[in-house]
Amino acid sequence: MSRAIQKNFRGLRALVIMAPDSGHQTLEGTLVKLGLEVTVAGGWPETTDNPVPFDVIFFDADDGSDTALSETGFADLPLIALIGSEAPSRLAHVIQNRAASHILKPVRSSGIFTALLLAVNEHAVRMRHKQELQVLNRRLAGRRIVTKAVMQLITRCGLSEEGAYDWLRREAMQRRIPMEDMARHAIGLGPDPAQDTGLKHGRATRSD
Repeated sequence: MSRAIQKNFRGLRALVIMAPDSGHQTLEGTLVKLGLEVTVAGGWPETTDNPVPFDVIFFDADDGSDTALSETGFADLPLIALIGSEAPSRLAHVIQNRAASHILKPVRSSGIFTALLLAVNEHAVRMRHKQELQVLNRRLAGRRIVTKAVMQLITRCGLSEEGAYDWLRREAMQRRIPMEDMARHAIGLGPDPAQDTGLKHGRATRSD
């Protein structure tokens, strides 16, 4: 099932990093017409512990300021590079910063909406993939914990593999916690696993 494409950008907060004499008026004016709130700056603002107050970043890829991008709090936002030079070293920085789209300089109003649409939607796809990967990693880590707990139950309590799984599942259901959390308790990575579990004296109830 395909996901909806964002086409309306009204209310988005855009940061434009361009020198005052670089002809940013066309970019700023077009973004305002598209409904964005635009802030123009000559360099990267200092970041704080507060959430970054922007939704999309336009940056001049020719002035070298993007070399410090990874050290700012803006690297995880949709990035649109403004490119006037095709020097390989400059384009390499654009790639390394994972700009989601670009606009060729001198900036013309005709390509701004397309660049914005591509950047915002590409970034949304990247964020979904990142979240899915995090979920998969958590599941994998949880399965490893369960396997480790099962092996310990087999060794310490003389349960079969099936019996160890059944015990973990039953205890998790009784405590109303995920099975992975019960497994962490059982191997000593959480609160006392012996409380009300039959493990205090190195035994568990057999299910076989």
